[in-house]
Amino acid sequence: MTSDSERSDTLPRILRGPASARINLDGREYINFAGSGYLALGGELEVRGAAVRAIEEGCAFSRQLPAAYGVTDPVISDLEAAAAAYCGTETAVYYASGYFIGAAALNSLDLSRCALFIDESAHYSLVEAARATGQTLVSFAHCDPDALADAIHRGLPPQMRPVVVTDGVFGTTGRVAPLDRYASIVVRYDGCLVVDEAHSFGVIGPHGRGAADLLGVEGISVTAATLSKAFCGHGGIIGCDHKTSEKLRGLPPLRGANSGSPISAAVGAAALRYMMACPDRRTGLADLTAYLRRKLRAHGIEVSESPAPIVSFQLGDRRAMQSLQQRLFDRGIHIMISTYIGAGPEGVIRCAVFADHCEKDLDALVSNIG
Repeated sequence: MTSDSERSDTLPRILRGPASARINLDGREYINFAGSGYLALGGELEVRGAAVRAIEEGCAFSRQLPAAYGVTDPVISDLEAAAAAYCGTETAVYYASGYFIGAAALNSLDLSRCALFIDESAHYSLVEAARATGQTLVSFAHCDPDALADAIHRGLPPQMRPVVVTDGVFGTTGRVAPLDRYASIVVRYDGCLVVDEAHSFGVIGPHGRGAADLLGVEGISVTAATLSKAFCGHGGIIGCDHKTSEKLRGLPPLRGANSGSPISAAVGAAALRYMMACPDRRTGLADLTAYLRRKLRAHGIEVSESPAPIVSFQLGDRRAMQSLQQRLFDRGIHIMISTYIGAGPEGVIRCAVFADHCEKDLDALVSNIG
């Protein structure tokens, strides 16, 4: 078995079923450690029922007219209400794709006297969004507050404010950005943070709102997140105040695109409300993640310390990891070798933990590595 990027000369495997601890490939079930959808909500009847009801009630498959044209969809409005409740904000704005949220969050700010400082391993969407602003853009070493401080000291033009752009949790490694230390730096310059909580939203923090929630960082004007990484929905949300939402709705990422799928919106709303009612699912996932990290370390494998349900590590060179991947696959365990952002030239074995894993699943992974 090889990573997806290396299978262009073979037929793709047929994938069925929701993201969860079990995956069906070509009709065979595997213990799954690949992908996202960490809360494994796709199989919950309460959540799946939301999609069924939306279809039965005649919801559009895609809503073509955005709110800027003077229309609203009650299902999308309901998702925005659920997202606002989950984020603890006055309101929220829904986007058809989470890829838009970086651009939307940046453009909701007055950047006329700002310079942008971005983590060198930030997601492509954030890099593209930052470049598109036309403002001064400086990168700094990955998750390094000292490097950020030095970059601001050297690269901030006179009379300008710094805006730091970063992921909350980095999707390849599971590393949490040190937002508390960043905040203590930018406050000296009257700056601010723009954080994409894609892989942290729903799974870390006392309220499940992400890295800023985890680290107690306040003063972030928007909560930008996707619904496909932890939840089983589709699209992105920005939790914000009413004034910011009015500006967001007139910006190109929303005004120039359709409003997304009401059916997906119904699923997203149901998933958010499910987690507000059942936070023990999140804490259980955290316990499983900590268990896997302990087991791997006891097995002599170096993994980072993070509460995020992404556990990545290297074992030898790329060829050795591919051999391990195939051996595990033959034994009914599905893992990925990631070559995505921050993986390095050899790649990493990236293991996602799902809320419906059990300790026996994690034991099977570790015992079959040796």
